[in-house]
Amino acid sequence: MKMLGKISSLLVKGCFLGNAVFAANANADGRQMLASLNSNYMTVERSLLEIANAGDANAQLRMAKIYEGRQDSQGVAKWYRKSAMNGNAEAQFQLGLLYIDGELTDGDREAGMFWVEQAAQQGHYQAKVVYQSLEEEEFTIGC
Repeated sequence: MKMLGKISSLLVKGCFLGNAVFAANANADGRQMLASLNSNYMTVERSLLEIANAGDANAQLRMAKIYEGRQDSQGVAKWYRKSAMNGNAEAQFQLGLLYIDGELTDGDREAGMFWVEQAAQQGHYQAKVVYQSLEEEEFTIGC
């Protein structure tokens, strides 16, 4: 147990030392590194966009996630919809939630239920739970 504590302590000290060295060099190399990373990111995004436009459901899902990070609701909806139409269960679930939460329209529960059900039928666990909950809610409201 003491040995494990010493190893952990060394690892933590190593991380602090590594961060200190990185910080010292950051001023000199940081701008160049960030420019390189940004360039690489843009290249990867362009490649992903090409694959998504070719109809790959997983690439379309990744594009939706990129647009989520940008807080671009139209882009998010566009890519989730494309991916969902191509059978991606996660995209179907997320698109259903967007409809139910009213982020695409004033709230289209029927469309939301459809997409959540599609994902649930593919075995998406969260979709199964949400769909069951929504059905119970609907049953209670209808009584």
